[in-house]
Amino acid sequence: MIDPNASEGTPGGRRRGPFFGWYVVAASVATNTLLSAAYFQGFSALFLPIERAFGWNRTTISIALSLRQLEFGIASPFIGFLLDRFSARKVVLGSAIVTSAGLIELGFINGIITFYIFFVLVSLGASGASHAVTWPVLIARWFRRKRGLAMGLAVLGPIFGAPFLVLNTSLEEAYGWRAVFIGWGIAVGIGVALLSLLARDRPQDLGLLPDGDDPSNVETAAAARLRAEDEAGLTVRQVLRSRAFWLLISYMGGMFIINSAVQVHQIPYFVNDRGMSPTAAAVTLWLVFTVSAVGRIGGGFLMDNWDYRLVLAGMAIMMGTSLIYLEAVKPETVLATTPFVVLFGVGFGAMIPIRGTLGSLMFGLRSLGSVVGMLQGGAVAAAIFGPLFMGITFDLSGSYAPAIWSLAVLAFAIVPVTLLISSPSVLRERKAAAPLER
Repeated sequence: MIDPNASEGTPGGRRRGPFFGWYVVAASVATNTLLSAAYFQGFSALFLPIERAFGWNRTTISIALSLRQLEFGIASPFIGFLLDRFSARKVVLGSAIVTSAGLIELGFINGIITFYIFFVLVSLGASGASHAVTWPVLIARWFRRKRGLAMGLAVLGPIFGAPFLVLNTSLEEAYGWRAVFIGWGIAVGIGVALLSLLARDRPQDLGLLPDGDDPSNVETAAAARLRAEDEAGLTVRQVLRSRAFWLLISYMGGMFIINSAVQVHQIPYFVNDRGMSPTAAAVTLWLVFTVSAVGRIGGGFLMDNWDYRLVLAGMAIMMGTSLIYLEAVKPETVLATTPFVVLFGVGFGAMIPIRGTLGSLMFGLRSLGSVVGMLQGGAVAAAIFGPLFMGITFDLSGSYAPAIWSLAVLAFAIVPVTLLISSPSVLRERKAAAPLER
């Protein structure tokens, strides 16, 4: 068993093992690998077998995916509220039980009503155990100087979970989709429950300091100053009254509209507008997802070292440029899509860790759970409109081109929003001067 005090300083000033915060990061990766394999990406392998089993059309099953997005948007602020008031371990453990129960029950569904009910139940559990809210809040508490890097590493779970699509397909062919759901339900229940043991709320609770600083070599005044920085964060009321919060949520909403629209329709776009085969189009989506790992880690690292406004602006410019490339060059082979794959993939990937990183940098740790929950909820709510906009545009014009150009304009239009956000130094001063409201 991992000793949470293994990284605590010794009288000689030497550390006995890795900083426990990195175990928290590893737990986030492992948890989200399981959730991705069993549910987020993994469900795609079971889409057609369920359709064949019940004779449903694709719209019927797609409604469940829309409900998943809607439920995530509604549940995220609630999950954040719980994290500000209860231990993260209880939130993750409870979420593991709910997710496990929902997956197992999906293996016994007998109609559309039970399918929707248990699909939503899985979504409810996953919203509490995934890296949407819970793990970013924890990691923001465990790291300061290395917060962005740690956050970028912590959201790599889907990169490792996506290849399980192939395993799910093989398992479904051998044992049937019901057995796959039941098996993953058991695996997620046991695996995430064990990983919840690593969901420790704060390093100070274990006698440690953020970033693995050695307590034996840090004076008491410095440790007290770190605790004071935690307390200097804004309350929820102060956050909601700040212009920076609404600018940030507007930026994230715009970016999530672009991302959701393109990813949902990427395969149809390359098939219908560029004449690619479905297999080649699917490869482009896989490549975007794979390249996003660079953005996840790199975006977090840059936020540790650069003005975050420049990082946000750069992400929007990359995504906008990638869309212009699609319509200006009109790539018709997988190789020709490389500039799009790199620019869009990195820009999309960098979006993933920013909720926890920016939420803590801009508003402190006092109400971080609620802040991250509200940011996630607002972004997901906005993302619902992206795929709808793409679909309507195609139905009316017979082409995705007008939608792609419109999304490119949106990407560049939100760049000035980032420059209106207060600078890091101004926000630090504001947090330090904030009155202790309750």
